[in-house]
Amino acid sequence: MSSFWSDPLDRLSEKMLAKARSKRKPADAHRGPRKPGTQPSRWQMDQAVKKRVAAHRRRQTTTLLAIFLPAGIVVLALLVWLFWPVYTATGVQTSRAKIIANTITPGRSLPPYFDGAGSIHVLFVGLDRDPPHRSDTVMLANLDLRTLQARVLSVPRDLRVRLPEGSYDKLAHAYVYGQQHGGAGAEWVESSLHDLLGVEVPYYVLINFDGFVKLVDALGGVDIDVEKPLKYVDHAQNLVIDIPEGRQHMDGEKLLKYVRFRHDAMGDIGRMQRQQKAMRAVLSTLKKRGAYRKLPSVLSALSETFETNFTLDQLTALARRVPDVEDEFIQTATVYSEEERFNGISYQITTDEWIREGVEFLENLIPQIETESAEEESNGEAPEGDAAA
Repeated sequence: MSSFWSDPLDRLSEKMLAKARSKRKPADAHRGPRKPGTQPSRWQMDQAVKKRVAAHRRRQTTTLLAIFLPAGIVVLALLVWLFWPVYTATGVQTSRAKIIANTITPGRSLPPYFDGAGSIHVLFVGLDRDPPHRSDTVMLANLDLRTLQARVLSVPRDLRVRLPEGSYDKLAHAYVYGQQHGGAGAEWVESSLHDLLGVEVPYYVLINFDGFVKLVDALGGVDIDVEKPLKYVDHAQNLVIDIPEGRQHMDGEKLLKYVRFRHDAMGDIGRMQRQQKAMRAVLSTLKKRGAYRKLPSVLSALSETFETNFTLDQLTALARRVPDVEDEFIQTATVYSEEERFNGISYQITTDEWIREGVEFLENLIPQIETESAEEESNGEAPEGDAAA
């Protein structure tokens, strides 16, 4: 045993031996003289003390192992968890330690958080409340990470698309069938859009109706101008929409009814325009109230109603830049379509020309719009690691 343990224990042994010797009683003590052979010898007392010291050492070693061995295992497991390789949505290797470091380290430059990309495509999907949770809202955004420009293309939920396994159905059903194939709902929506538009979409954000309501309420509601009175009653869905015209403050439930309404001459086109309008209102609320600082924690709290393949540092980096996004930097459009029936079922049908126009709009980010922060980004340093994951 090393001197780290032996030195203090040897001293303890000497103390215990000395104490034992001091307790030896003389033969003429009150108990009377001892019979011959009953008085333990010095060697016997020394052996007894050594046994006690050895037992004390074993107890001490056992106690230390009971404390430090589990602690060591926990520390080792934590280090493995922190530094075990993980991958971003674009397949770049990183680690949770880098993600945490990038999250708590303020930074202005966005491209390093996204594998050095200048822009990213993001799929936004809103899921309805009722099982099997169809994709009620589908938007595809192209975000320039340097200038903070964004183009958002809404895709009709009833658009007839080819699903990954080869059949044709409404886009709203892609998430449902994907969930039935190994829980790959988001991947099926992405794949269907890629087949339709020819655009790679590495990132996605899914939120259901309950999550949307909670998010808006967490922001304290939003202000929005209602273009006309909206009235609709559907007893089967327990849905009553009665929203007057004019500017008003909406909580989550009311804004949800606003973006769901489609029972007028504009149909789905009008509804998608309202969804785009609501998106701008939420963004405006994030900016003017400084609520963007709470966005990562709010989204984390919505874990049961919110899903994304953005990593925490990517979400935090985007949230930090929300105040720099100007209203004119965001442009919106819709994939044009017309109603057509197949086997008695109503679909929205688009054409190659309309698809081409939609993709051109999506990809045509105007490079001449520059912001002061975009200029800073051109000289910005990358966060820790090759890519912020």
